[in-house]
Amino acid sequence: MPFRIERNDITKVHTDAIVNTANPFPTVGRGTDTAVYNAAGREELLRERQKIGMIEPGHSVATKSFALREKGIKYIIHTVGTRYNSEKHETVENLRNCYSSSLELARKLKCKSLAIPLLATGFYGFPKELGLKIAVEEISSFLFKNDIDITLVVYDQKSYMISEKLFDDIQDFLDENYEGDEFDNYEVNRTLVCGEPLELKTSSIKILEAREMLVQQKETLITPIDVDSFIRDAKEPLNFQNTLQQHIADRKLENATVYKKAYIDKKFFSKIISNKDYVPKKHVVMALGLALELPLDEYEHFLASAGYAFMPSSKFDLIVKYCVINKIYNLVEVDIILDSHGLECFAPA
Repeated sequence: MPFRIERNDITKVHTDAIVNTANPFPTVGRGTDTAVYNAAGREELLRERQKIGMIEPGHSVATKSFALREKGIKYIIHTVGTRYNSEKHETVENLRNCYSSSLELARKLKCKSLAIPLLATGFYGFPKELGLKIAVEEISSFLFKNDIDITLVVYDQKSYMISEKLFDDIQDFLDENYEGDEFDNYEVNRTLVCGEPLELKTSSIKILEAREMLVQQKETLITPIDVDSFIRDAKEPLNFQNTLQQHIADRKLENATVYKKAYIDKKFFSKIISNKDYVPKKHVVMALGLALELPLDEYEHFLASAGYAFMPSSKFDLIVKYCVINKIYNLVEVDIILDSHGLECFAPA
């Protein structure tokens, strides 16, 4: 997975390069800049920085990493932002250039991994929602064309919180739809297999009774030959691969467009497409559905073609459903929303 979120001090990550929010002048700034200088070796890095001189806003330069080399960090990419001014559009463009120039420099340095903080939302005063929007757009655009693992490093939960309105809207959606207190399949299975006594609700007892009835009647149901005949004679496509390929064709998309947007590598995507008996894990199917930008009804049908469904007892599922309803399909943005609610992201930690 080429993108992930990590809550950490950027000087403690293990990537080929890190991005530093630098002072435009060859001097040590505040915040992240101070932390980077202290970790790399203040005097050595400052001497190197003085050789470069002034850096224009929106531009990026690279130096050696000095003491940070021991942690596997080869380069420090210094980028300079500008203070936010709602009346000056160039301040937004400067921030975009900070991301794009840093990412492009990492590519030229042949870095396989890069850690980058959420830029300009602290001392430079960019609204966090706008700062996040720019970060998501620039990182996503870069990843679509380049193969570098990018880690968005945030120091704490509040430092990059999504907009309060979006957070509250999602929380309201969870409150209205979450059924986490309902009896789940794990408890049913544990009772049946292990024989442990549980205090069951009436609905749960009905589930057990239905299952027992099915077990008793299994000999009178269809035989394996009947199942094979049914599958062979069915007119509707029953496998996930047919559904996936149909959606790609309907939208006139290239396979590469879909697997890159879903952050799936080409080899794995080829395995999914070519093996009609293979069913990917649920989060992979969900990522592909987001990459296809399916409306809710088609997304639910897409999940069903792989044998899955949105579970009202899963906050992860409900947040993905919220994103689909509200046409939030960018996987970077979806991961940020998931992480802000304390949930695992599509990208592994």
